[in-house]
Formats: sequence, C-alpha cells, structure tokens
Amino acid sequence: MGMPLNKYQCDPPHPSDEILEDYALCRLPEAVAAPIEEHLLICHRCQDAVAATEEFAAALRCALPRPASRWSIFPRLPRLTTGSMTLAPALVLTLGMFLAVWNHAAQQPSTPVAVNLTSMRGLSALASAPAGKPLRLSIDLPDQSSAGEYRVEVVDAAGSPVWKGAASSIDGELVATMFQPLGSGVYWIRLYGKHAELLREFGLSAK
Repeated sequence: MGMPLNKYQCDPPHPSDEILEDYALCRLPEAVAAPIEEHLLICHRCQDAVAATEEFAAALRCALPRPASRWSIFPRLPRLTTGSMTLAPALVLTLGMFLAVWNHAAQQPSTPVAVNLTSMRGLSALASAPAGKPLRLSIDLPDQSSAGEYRVEVVDAAGSPVWKGAASSIDGELVATMFQPLGSGVYWIRLYGKHAELLREFGLSAK
C-alpha cells in the first residue's frame, strides 16, 4: 500500500511532522493511520518523533489543573467496599431506630408545673406560673363534694376563653391539668360546679 500524498498522506520515505503529530494524538482516520503504523514498524526516526509528541502531550495533561470534584468536600468519607456493603442494612436500621426514639421523645409533653390557687380574685396578689409550660392547677376548695363535677375555664385579661377542662378531686383539692401552654400575660381561672354555676375565680400571671 503506498503512502498518501494529501494532508493525511505523506511523501516517501517519511510521513510529515504534521501527520506524525496527528497520529500520536489519535486524530487520524483508521484508513489513513494503517499505513502510518506499517511505516513506524520499520522507521526508528518516525518512532522517535511519535514518542516525543506523546511525551509532550502527557506532560501537558499533567500540568493542566484538574477541575474540583464535587465530592472533595467529603475528603474523609470512607469508600464503600463489597465487604462494607453488608453493613449498610444494619446501619440504616440503627439510624431509623434512633430517629424514631428521638422523635417520640421530642413529642412527649414536659412535666406540668404545679400552680396552687388559694386566693380568689381581688383578695390578694395573682398566682404565678411559667409561660410556655403545661400547668397542674391545684384549687383549694374545702367544701367540695367528692361526688361533685367541676369544670375549669381559663380566660385571658379581655375575658376571651383560652382553655376548658375537667377538675378531679385528689387528696382534698381539685386538680386540673393544662397541657396547652399559656403565653405571657394575666389570666383568670374560673371554677364551675355541676350546674355550671361559678364557684370561684382566681387570678394568674404567666411570665
């Protein structure tokens, strides 16, 4: 097969430097590269020229900066191997159990803060309670009936209802537990009897 005479051909006995460069950089069509390879089998001069071009190209690639990998922010993240892949289900299960326990604990209400209501409205200072906490309202009512039914209503300073609930008799006092926290402000605690009659009213300051 004769050597090509156009751009991708060369005059005997050697291909041009341009052809050798294109061959070293794999830019020649297969049909044109075939005779170049045959020539390189017997020509040490052209072999050296191709080797020099390849070395220059390799050095140029090493000198160019590599683009930053998007995973470079995790330099210490261990690579998963075939052996470690068997641990993946256990790790996922453990993580799931931890999240479930944490979520359950986060949803549990905090222990209610005890608030004793012994003075009626207008007779003394307001009772104090922490804002943002559930409350355990203890109401002193000496003449209560153990079989009585009592209701508690909490209203704000403007008289708007905030919370309603039942009060139970425990050790000689009425107890009502509010899991709905109160915001900062002044409130009135109203105690109603079996027939919805108002029995007592207490002042409460939440801070």
